[in-house]
Amino acid sequence: MIIDIHSHIIPYVDDGAQDWEMSMELVKSAESQGIIAMVATPHILAESDYERIERKIIANYLELTKKISKQNINIKIYLGCEIYAQPNMTLNHAISTFNNNKKYFLTELPMSEIPRFVAQKYFNFLLDGKIPIIAHPERNVGFQRKPEFIYEFVHRGVLMQINASSILGKYGDQAKQTAFTMLDHNLVHFVASDGHNNEHRSIRLREIYEIVKNNYGTIKAEQLFYTNPKIAIDGQALVNDAEPIPIEKKIKKSFWDRLKR
Repeated sequence: MIIDIHSHIIPYVDDGAQDWEMSMELVKSAESQGIIAMVATPHILAESDYERIERKIIANYLELTKKISKQNINIKIYLGCEIYAQPNMTLNHAISTFNNNKKYFLTELPMSEIPRFVAQKYFNFLLDGKIPIIAHPERNVGFQRKPEFIYEFVHRGVLMQINASSILGKYGDQAKQTAFTMLDHNLVHFVASDGHNNEHRSIRLREIYEIVKNNYGTIKAEQLFYTNPKIAIDGQALVNDAEPIPIEKKIKKSFWDRLKR
């Protein structure tokens, strides 16, 4: 069984599914791979997006669940969003956290950098019992250049979700190398599809599950593809069996210490 916590299957709200046909194709593809549940995570690029499209997101989510039920597709869809990191970002909306559980939320950084404000911002969320899950950190240039920064975030309670396609090299050699470095150092908590369509950004979790299982064992694969995702949706406490392993530092000063000032 597989649970996908990052997908763009709700149509007409972002750069994911562009119509109902594409949305249903994605869901059917997921079902065929043994995916039993998904979190729909449309982009929220700014606080103003909540006012602009939250109602539409919720309405289309409800319509999607009706269509899935009508076609007897055996898959459960939960609602969340992918929040672009901003200094004024909040979690005060029904779609901010997974299944509105007020605990786990998916957040995206700019691909080209790690903004200076995020360390303190995420630390404040953690103090409030809200747990950030950084989407596809392996694609972020800052993390690619300094993967030891990933350990610093994880060490302080931030969770990491890598994209399945990164393991195949879909986003380039640097993203692939960073993804495997993270896996080697127990710095991955979720593997998800980030599925947008059935062409260039498809859902390929079953294939990647087998790769992870063959390289890291069944227990690790189950944890990343099912156990941890279920815990995040249910809003329960995540327990890591393996401690994160520090990555050799290339800097003298802690990234976290540098950014939180």
